Formats: sequence, C-alpha cells, structure tokens
Amino acid sequence: MTASALQWDDLRIVLAIAEQGTLSAAAVQLNVSHPTLSRRLQRIERRLGTRLFDRLPTALRPTEAGEEARRLALRLRGEINALEQRIGGRDAMADGTVRLTAPDAVAEYLLPDMLAAICRHHPSLQLDLMVSNQVVPLAQRQADIALRVTAHPDDTLSGRQVGQVAMAVYAAADLAGAASDVASLPWVGFDATLACSGPGNWIARNVSEGDIRLRANTLLGAAQAVRAGIGCGVLPCFVGGALPDLVRLGEPLPSLAQPLWLLMHPDTARLARVRRASEALAEQLRAASARLAGQG
Repeated sequence: MTASALQWDDLRIVLAIAEQGTLSAAAVQLNVSHPTLSRRLQRIERRLGTRLFDRLPTALRPTEAGEEARRLALRLRGEINALEQRIGGRDAMADGTVRLTAPDAVAEYLLPDMLAAICRHHPSLQLDLMVSNQVVPLAQRQADIALRVTAHPDDTLSGRQVGQVAMAVYAAADLAGAASDVASLPWVGFDATLACSGPGNWIARNVSEGDIRLRANTLLGAAQAVRAGIGCGVLPCFVGGALPDLVRLGEPLPSLAQPLWLLMHPDTARLARVRRASEALAEQLRAASARLAGQG
C-alpha cells in the first residue's frame, strides 16, 4: 500500500455505497454503470488490501475498515462543501484585496489623493500598495496592477496608456531668484544607476560635469535635493509641480516625455475586483492628464 492508495474519488464511492446500501443505487447517485462501480470498488479494495464491504444477499454492509473510510469520507465531504461555500465565486466578486505596484515618485506625488478617492468610492476594495523602482513581475502574481512609466511596456501584459508624463527643469525659488541667469545655476544630477534613464542622458548631454553639485539615484532623492536649493534638476512635472517652493525653468522637455501605463497580467485582468480597481484608477489618472503633462 502506497501513500496514494486512497483518493478522494475512492472515498466518494465508499460513501455513496455505504449511504445507498446497494451498488445499483450508488451507481445511479454517482452517474456510472453498475459494472463500472463494481470494478472500481474491487480495485480500491485490492489497493488497500482489505475488504470495505460485506456482500450480503440484498445489500452491502461496511466492514470495520469500510466504516472508518465512510466516517472519513463524510467528514471530508462536509469540509469540502464548507470550503466551496467560503471560496466559491471569489474571483467573480467585485470586492476584496487588490495589490498595486508603482515607482516611488508616482506613489509619493501622484497616487495618494487618487487612492483616497478610490477608497471612499469603493469601500469594499482593499488596496495594497507596493512601492518599488524595480519591475515587479506580474506573471508571478506579486502584484495585480502595475503603473509603469515606459515607452515599451511588456507585450505579454494587458492594459492601457493612462497618461503622458512630462519632465522639465525645476529649481528652488530662492536659488532661481538669486541667479543672474539659468546658465549660472548649479545642478542636481543622477548617479550611474539612473545614467541610462531619460533624465540622466539629458543631463549628460546638456550639463557640464563641473556644474553638477550632487547626484541622486532616485527621482525622489533628486526632488528633495532640488527643493533644498542644492541645484536645479530635471523632474517629472507632477513632482515639481507638487512642491510649492519650486519653480519651473521653461517648458517641459519634449524628448523626455514618457507614456504612463496601467498594466495587468491577462489572467489577473479577468478578476472582477481587479477590473473594478483598474477602471477606478484609470479614471483618476485620466482626470490628472493635464497635471501629468505639465499643463497649467
């Protein structure tokens, strides 16, 4: 006898025969033929190496081993039915937990008011926010929805573009006011971890190395350095525009504009609660399109 000698389907057969008392009645309940059920019972008993039923002239009566199997099957049937009641249709429900991942700048300066509005209007949704500048793999179900600033979203994911993120040069008002011209201002740059990004490349092309006073490895770090007056820097307009002590030096830089995508794994996108949360978030982001684009 191996650990897999008895399966749940075997227990269902034992339970049906014990409850019905005959193979014929049990076969009707299980929607199988009488000969098929008889063969299956024989195979179960051979695998177990014990009889489960005494064959009487007009009925089958559980042996001691059969009675143990019947009690176990009865308990498992109750637990399975209870489990089905608890989890059945859960994916079709429009409420529950939805996990959202976003980069730090988006999570810090763009999402708070939006998530507050979603929580007010959809109180049955619970949102889990995972802040990460790394690409969180949706295929591994680490998150349900991802907001990503990219021109090349993963083509295995489903979703939509929900905005265009503009970037511009910002400086602390005191620093900009004290300078004779913009060209004389010091700069906040980006270290090697962001050197291949749009802002890093733009600064490398347009700013002398000697004019860079500080390098940051995140947009949030750069924003705080610019706010402290260390130098001017390239920031997303939704970040620079959210800091009242910063001023924008000129129009957004066209070459740095990037699409903002709301992405989901195709399997996850079919879940009602994920669809509900993604639609609510997309609506909030569409309403913020002017802010994302640096307009007004």
